[in-house]
Amino acid sequence: MKKIAIAAGLASLAGIAAAQSKVEVFGVIDTNITRLTGTGTSSKLGLATGGANISRLGFRGTEDLGGNLKAGFWLEAGLDSDTGAGKAAGSTGLGFNRRSTVSLLGDLGELRLGRDDSASFLSTLIFDPFLTNGVGGTGAFSILGVPAAGTSTGGAPIQISNALSYLLPASLGGFYGQAQLAFGEHTKAEPNKNQGDYRGLRLGYRQGAFNGALAMGRFYGDSPDNNVSASNLGLSYDLGVVKPMLIWAREKRGALKVTVLQLGATAPLGPGELRASLGHYNTAGSDADWNKVALGYGYNFSKRTQVYGTLAYLKNKSGANRAIGVQGLSATGAAMGGKSSGMELGIRHFF
Repeated sequence: MKKIAIAAGLASLAGIAAAQSKVEVFGVIDTNITRLTGTGTSSKLGLATGGANISRLGFRGTEDLGGNLKAGFWLEAGLDSDTGAGKAAGSTGLGFNRRSTVSLLGDLGELRLGRDDSASFLSTLIFDPFLTNGVGGTGAFSILGVPAAGTSTGGAPIQISNALSYLLPASLGGFYGQAQLAFGEHTKAEPNKNQGDYRGLRLGYRQGAFNGALAMGRFYGDSPDNNVSASNLGLSYDLGVVKPMLIWAREKRGALKVTVLQLGATAPLGPGELRASLGHYNTAGSDADWNKVALGYGYNFSKRTQVYGTLAYLKNKSGANRAIGVQGLSATGAAMGGKSSGMELGIRHFF
């Protein structure tokens, strides 16, 4: 009888622990066949990854600490599903490049530490019909190029390491926001002591069919002339039959300033979703401008599995040579003032 009581007690404690803690494995596998072309170059055909959603593998969990306070963690690694490689920097191994955070969450909001999406990136993701992915994805999050440790060749960060973030609680009547501080971790004695530092702020309001957010950030370079300032505004309104979206974004480094205005929309169509966007990219004081248009459709076999296709076309003015590229298949390039196009057909599966 005593053994039965002990066993019952242990089972009860296990049940309490399970109720207070939650850990889950999640991810996406998204692979597609893509064809890219550019003026003055030959076309390229191959497999790519992340056409509808970025391929990833993640682990996340929370623990109830009592008194409406929770602890949480989130580890998320990007994958190149077309080759089986991870996206760890400098290797093909698995690294949690997308997110690696630990948090305290309560009535006053969330304190989050670690590598995370930068505050100035999120709106360009959320208000793009293609979620920045595939041939149709917006370039509003990488106007000046991929970040390069705060040098003259890089733009604002997409994910940022060594970050400290505070997020407003979800009980503010639709208002949300995030303040973010990241450290480049240089000594005060170094001439470039601020290199790699980042300061970001994002504020928004979401209620019913409306969602809107304003964000800004500064990424410190190896000299004041290489500091990157990023700002953007995102708006959407779900009308049921169609959800129009708008992104206004600007990045500035020294005398170089590029501004984007993108109009987009999603619309339910049959068992799937129609997606479309039209963007104009303006480089201040020059004719290095370009325009991009994209149209796509995702057919949902279930809540977890989708087949999708997208067509995109980019036209440069005489001072620009931008070209469409995707993850896993680099751009073919384009001549100055030339054109670029892309088409993809893929399968995306959540797990």
